[in-house]
Amino acid sequence: LEAELLLAQQAAAGEGLAALAEELGEALAFTRRFIRCDVLDEPLRELNLCGYSAAQLREYSHYPDKHLGQPHFLPSHTDSPALLAVNRLRTLVRQTELSAYAAFKDADGAVTRGDIILGLNRLSSLMWIMMCKLKGGQYERH
Repeated sequence: LEAELLLAQQAAAGEGLAALAEELGEALAFTRRFIRCDVLDEPLRELNLCGYSAAQLREYSHYPDKHLGQPHFLPSHTDSPALLAVNRLRTLVRQTELSAYAAFKDADGAVTRGDIILGLNRLSSLMWIMMCKLKGGQYERH
């Protein structure tokens, strides 16, 4: 997941999308916190990514037309490499979320790290928000 974040960040920077590259850097730092929280048995704490609260991440990703002026869409091969890199990243975040759900269960099947699973879910929401902002031309190119 970290490797894909770095590649997506590189793609964004290569297309002159500095703000997107910066946001992906924030997502990378957030992702790296998962390992620390797991190893040290620390809670993930308050979730705030790129200026969005956990509730806003959910709301904006579910209703991008209302909040971002960009309706839901299906990515296409004609989309920019940065958008496709973020899309690939979004699917990998989802795969990681499912893996975490399987990994963080106790002997009785109860989830032991719901905070990390929720964090991954909201990270996926952030990736969709980024995709909608890209599709809607909301990132300036420099």
